[in-house]
Amino acid sequence: MQKEIPEYSKAFGRLHVSASGGTQPIDEHILKLLLNHDYKMRFPMSARPRAGQIVQGIADRVYGLYEFSPMRGKQEPMGAAEAIRHGFTDYMAYQPLTWDEGKDAEAYQVFKEHIGEMAAHAIKGIAEYFGDEPFEGEYLRKHYDDRLDVPVIMYLDYASETKQIDLKCSLPIRGPVKKDGTRSWRVPKPKEEPTELQVMQQAVYWKGTGLEPALLFVTSSGYNIATPENCAALSHDRLEEAYENIVRRWLVVQNLLRVANGNWKTLFSLVPPDFGQIATRHGPEILQIAKQAWRID
Repeated sequence: MQKEIPEYSKAFGRLHVSASGGTQPIDEHILKLLLNHDYKMRFPMSARPRAGQIVQGIADRVYGLYEFSPMRGKQEPMGAAEAIRHGFTDYMAYQPLTWDEGKDAEAYQVFKEHIGEMAAHAIKGIAEYFGDEPFEGEYLRKHYDDRLDVPVIMYLDYASETKQIDLKCSLPIRGPVKKDGTRSWRVPKPKEEPTELQVMQQAVYWKGTGLEPALLFVTSSGYNIATPENCAALSHDRLEEAYENIVRRWLVVQNLLRVANGNWKTLFSLVPPDFGQIATRHGPEILQIAKQAWRID
């Protein structure tokens, strides 16, 4: 049942929690709250996750689920070739990071060569998983846990009335520079086992919807579908344990915000920062904001 969000949580712009927020380091989580609230900023996107978004967008178009909403329902499916062209147009609009010595720009050029094949494998994997069962695309869903003072929001990639699956893309991995001066890149095999954070995400979706979990691991070399039948990490017992772990993470942040009671300086004084990680992941502009937020007067 929906509850009124308390004022101390509103003061920090915390109107919900999510699986991604629950798996973030706490220093990055409160920094993200500050960026959204005071600077109207988000953490920068890199070429790797953006390419994954593009792969999903292509699959969405093929299944008539692009920018899906329950009210509008399924749209006219698009041919794979046309969907890939749209995906490449979207990816061409991406601007690589400028503060990582050209690594993101280099990765961006490499990833372009793999998006089409990855999308083809994703399309096949989705079809194999659902078969003749109708399924929906991604849209906002909410779950309420009595221990939390805000709702849990969820965006399931694809879901039917009985099960759901989340698309996980693994792009080529940077290798050493070869004798001719070019760099080698290795295409990984599709994963068979989820990471701890992926299990937590599936636990949230399972707990929030009751739908059977699955992960569609895709690379340009193929795909693999992990389900409770072939992956012990997705068993109900493991999901229950993982859900409790992420609730503990949400509660830590909730308790910190309650203690800080609307005071950003107090909030940041309660959590030590990892400036090296922030700089590496988010760049110099975000780092300067972080240093100001954690400045000791």
